[in-house]
Amino acid sequence: MRARVEDVDATVLEDGLGRLSMMFTQVGRRSAMQYEVAVPLDVTAQQVAQLLASAFERAHPETREKSTAPDSPAEQGRVRVGGALVEREQAFEWAREYLTGSSAWAYPAYDAYDARSAPDSIEDADLLAPVLLNVHRLTLKAYYGLQQQRNRLQECLAAIPEDAELASAGDDDLEPIRLLFAVLDAPGIPDVQGTILAKILHRKRPGFIPLYDERVRRCYQVGPRAPLPVRRGRPWGEFFVALAMAMRKDLVDQYDTWAEIADLASDPPISLLRALDIVAWRAGGDRSPTELPDLPGT
Repeated sequence: MRARVEDVDATVLEDGLGRLSMMFTQVGRRSAMQYEVAVPLDVTAQQVAQLLASAFERAHPETREKSTAPDSPAEQGRVRVGGALVEREQAFEWAREYLTGSSAWAYPAYDAYDARSAPDSIEDADLLAPVLLNVHRLTLKAYYGLQQQRNRLQECLAAIPEDAELASAGDDDLEPIRLLFAVLDAPGIPDVQGTILAKILHRKRPGFIPLYDERVRRCYQVGPRAPLPVRRGRPWGEFFVALAMAMRKDLVDQYDTWAEIADLASDPPISLLRALDIVAWRAGGDRSPTELPDLPGT
């Protein structure tokens, strides 16, 4: 199958391994661009459309700067986090409260946690970091299981630049995220799921690897406007790539807002992705977060 978005061609073929191989090629007069993305056979139409849009944005980076429509949440004085819509002043109020350094909140304890390890290294102390971000139970089975996966995780981390930013990443740049969280798929790690692993890995690439917990999940999977449909049995690696894509859209569409929120932190500084997590955690704690209105393209 072939599809075209202006000067970007997509060729889709089954690769014989239970996946679809999507080759994106820029065919216009601009500089050449070609890369491949592998997706599962049961990929949704929404995910295919998102891949096509991302390929076009990669070929034409200038379109990202103009991606905020006149009726976007930013223009309406609100901030979008997945399917939740938060008043701008409320989002800033939550962030200021969180970033005051009060002992009631995880900042700066988690963000300044000094495990004395290199960016590509996961030491024993790094495995305890989730406790500083509201993980109330980290079992010995989990600790030993994470130790056994240390080398595999470090190899994947080494493939991600230390200064990587999700907002500027292409779809093919997200493959290391899939590999990192694939360690949770069968046979997996005892007593460890996405929340714990994300809170270990985020500190190593704070601008690139998403944080995740039940509150974040509610923002991105609960409600008719949530961007990630619930799909039972989806591998962890695939889920985190889909989550990263949805978060990337929120970051790109409201870049200046997230930058302002991140600037509220002083010592230590935080990434835009961490700023998004702070707002998502509060928005997801609301039993009935405001959903996006019926706007074109939502």
